[in-house]
Amino acid sequence: MSAAQDKTEEMSLILAAEECPPERFDEIHTFSSHDKRILRKLLAHGPVLLQGGRGSGKSAMMIAASRQMAPVSEESQVLGLYVSLRYVPLLQATGADYERLFCEWVSSRIQRILQPAQDFPDAADVRELRNELTELASQTDKRIVLLFDDAAHVGRETSLGGFFDIFRTLSSDVISCKAAIYPGVTEFGTRFDIYNDATVTDVMRSPEQPGFGELFSQIMSARYPVLTADRITGFDLPRLANFVGAAVLGNVRGFLFACNYLLERANDDVSIGYNAVGDTLLRLAADYYWPLLEEVKPKLGRYVPAVDAAQDIAEALFGSCASTGAQSVVVHRRLVARYSKPFEILEYAGFIARREASRSMKSGGRGPRYAVNTCNLFERTSGTRLTAKVFDDWLKRLAHPVEIHERGSHFDSIAPPMPDEEAELAVFALKVEQLAKSKAYPYGLTPAKIDSLRAAGIINVGELAALSDDQLLGIDGIGAATVERVKSVVGQAIWM
Repeated sequence: MSAAQDKTEEMSLILAAEECPPERFDEIHTFSSHDKRILRKLLAHGPVLLQGGRGSGKSAMMIAASRQMAPVSEESQVLGLYVSLRYVPLLQATGADYERLFCEWVSSRIQRILQPAQDFPDAADVRELRNELTELASQTDKRIVLLFDDAAHVGRETSLGGFFDIFRTLSSDVISCKAAIYPGVTEFGTRFDIYNDATVTDVMRSPEQPGFGELFSQIMSARYPVLTADRITGFDLPRLANFVGAAVLGNVRGFLFACNYLLERANDDVSIGYNAVGDTLLRLAADYYWPLLEEVKPKLGRYVPAVDAAQDIAEALFGSCASTGAQSVVVHRRLVARYSKPFEILEYAGFIARREASRSMKSGGRGPRYAVNTCNLFERTSGTRLTAKVFDDWLKRLAHPVEIHERGSHFDSIAPPMPDEEAELAVFALKVEQLAKSKAYPYGLTPAKIDSLRAAGIINVGELAALSDDQLLGIDGIGAATVERVKSVVGQAIWM
């Protein structure tokens, strides 16, 4: 196997920025001019909520910002501390328990970042944590920026109020808090005012932005050096990267899955032309997007009923767009309000992306304009064969958006979902067998590892999530590398 093939194989397995080895981060992560404006907001003083769907690049931006504010830089006047909350047992904690777990976890992460150059004491409550951070700022003569990743999720209202209370309490003249959140987070606690206590910044990559095609071309070249010009027919690498990036609505994780599918064709010595790209779009629709709705279902608690409505709405939107060749849709604002959670779930999963907050409609009224992903659109297109004309037309995006009016019949058969107030987070009760490698869980566990867990008496995801690293290492057949894999798949299963 060539060096390029070795590198491609290694890079294709890194789908999340949190899983990327620090020494490889700068090599495989690149940012457009639009992304860099968002990075500047993360570097600047003032609280920021970074909002975006799954795989949109929130974590990568927060890690990149923290690396620019690394404690080893003596010249910097800012100390950036990146803290992922993914593995903290916060989902079932409330009140004082939530605050204690949160502060203990943040203290331990800061200790890991600063040592051995700087000590940082343990903190058991938010006041103590704020005092210790203020003292750290004084000792280092630097402003502190806390970047909280995986902080707030749809369906987790119980603990969200606690998080945003802490977020507000920690913020001061010398402590600046940033947090990554998902579309649909609406519970901000009693003390946090979303309009005054933070700036909400959307992570949105659109083909209309400068540098969009260049960004995805750079990602493809850095991660997939095997996908060279001699493997491609009908178009060059920049046009291919631009088309695929636009097809997944600028979502980096969706783009990586697409490249992995294209890589399979290249490894089989099949040239990558229109047929290969069309097959990739169909595979993404079937193996990535639709399974994602099933994966997210047990994580939504009271909003589980919204998933079925989201699927029905997606079918209606893609069917309407496919009939005209449109790649975007304007939905009357009252319909969006009536089906708010389903639309938020579709945004999270990458089926749609809001491009304009409000646009006037020919038939009267206004509504947001959403781009629809080309993968599911192509699935509904008559003939489902990607031709040079379809490729060029979709790349140019000349078709006018479809309009879904309040008085139309598109959603007539879809009942607005009502939250199930009795529902619990079903994800903890999932059997460990459901974490096997699959379309939903690309980081999944092998049958042998699942057998080892079952032999140790681990039956469900909740029991597995509660185990420490040392407890996992104590299970026969579980080594150090497997511990990281287990934590990764459990993190994907539990968190959004």
